[in-house]
Amino acid sequence: GSGLINIVGAWKQIEKQGAPAHEYSVKAPVDTAIDFALKTPGFGTGLYDREGGLKVGQKKSYDVTITRTTGPDKAVKHQLSWKNNDGTFKLAGPGTVSLPLGKPVTVKVEAKPGSAGVHSAILKVDDSKTVGVDQQILTTVIVSKELAKPAYAFKASGSVQRNSTTSYFVTVPEGAKTLEVSMSALRSGSQTRFISIHPYGVQMENSSTIFCYPNYESPTNTCRPDVRSYKDPQPGVWEIEVEARRTSPLLDNPYKLDVSLLGATFDPAVQTIAEAKIGTPAPVSWKATNNAGDLEGTLKGGSLGSAKVAKPSIKTGDEQEFEVTIGEGVEKLDVAIGGTSDANADLDLYVFRGNTQVGKSTTAGSEESVSLVKPAAGTYTVVIDGYDVPAGTTTYDYRDVYYAPSLGTIKVDESKAVNLANGASAQIGAEVSVAGAAPEGRQFFGEVHLVNSHGTAAGTGSVVIEKVTP
Repeated sequence: GSGLINIVGAWKQIEKQGAPAHEYSVKAPVDTAIDFALKTPGFGTGLYDREGGLKVGQKKSYDVTITRTTGPDKAVKHQLSWKNNDGTFKLAGPGTVSLPLGKPVTVKVEAKPGSAGVHSAILKVDDSKTVGVDQQILTTVIVSKELAKPAYAFKASGSVQRNSTTSYFVTVPEGAKTLEVSMSALRSGSQTRFISIHPYGVQMENSSTIFCYPNYESPTNTCRPDVRSYKDPQPGVWEIEVEARRTSPLLDNPYKLDVSLLGATFDPAVQTIAEAKIGTPAPVSWKATNNAGDLEGTLKGGSLGSAKVAKPSIKTGDEQEFEVTIGEGVEKLDVAIGGTSDANADLDLYVFRGNTQVGKSTTAGSEESVSLVKPAAGTYTVVIDGYDVPAGTTTYDYRDVYYAPSLGTIKVDESKAVNLANGASAQIGAEVSVAGAAPEGRQFFGEVHLVNSHGTAAGTGSVVIEKVTP
């Protein structure tokens, strides 16, 4: 980050002219969703505040500790100055600091951002008696938009140039059920996409140049370009990056971006039918409550599924396998893991058919899922990888379920509008019809979804059938 290295010039200064070069260590606050993983939790070699809740116009002070580790025994005066500062950062004290050998000295840095987004600058620490700048300290703060009551939404519009990007930051609160991002108002032919970035800094989509772009055909692209959603999103600051492809026919690419939280809860979350007769509809109902912004929704039922559930434990480096065999006519195969006893565990999920990988989910954390639409008949192997388990061992919830009309149906009135303001509730009814006996070691499972105009599930109620009789 300091620029190009002039090897010849450095050789002349150090070897031929004897120019001294001293070494320094820096300890500065770091506030991110994963700062616990740093060598010294909460501190690094530069200032970085992503999760601190800093607001526009708010002043916040940070202690940055500098230690000179080599050089003269006596204290050395250093000049402090800023590079690439947009006015966000300033020093709370004088523009100089005296650094004794081996003794930490604290410099107070103040940040007062004038706008949302990323603000970054370099604090230069310079001994005027040496050649060049002796130490550079990166300082970065992020001002994020809260997805808060009553709208639980963020809207933006703008224009991004071809082969360029712009980013927005939103704060997802604890307990959010679904994060939805949509893009609209693109001009004809515009190849402009969005990529959602998890608070850990990991992208949620494949950001390869052939994925997620509208008006760009790719045989391997399964990414919906206009709207995508993320179930049980990690609380914290998410980055939504808007990018225009290098082949977009427009130099300037206008867009509209909508980010919102969906959060309808079904009570109870899982309804249990103790006994169901084959071919005889069984009624079931829930109370659905909208805990997010105003919702204009409808209900969606579908085929019943055959589910296997388990709660195994796993260690770092372990791999565990589950097999699921499906026949012809299966509409969808869903595999999901989550609910780890170690909240900091990172588990990954892979699905194979024979030796071919047909799906994977390797986001930060352990809430992973793979959904295969109209999968071919055969045996599938699910592999759970214990990528990182800080506690040593963790339990987790496992479920695979395949849906097929031959198993039965769960029916709702899909023509009825379910419009709920924040905090409002409605009764949701459905009828469950079982078509046959459950396979050995598995149970019948069904879901009713309350979906918005994009088809994104704002909430889901589940049904488990314990026993099936003729």
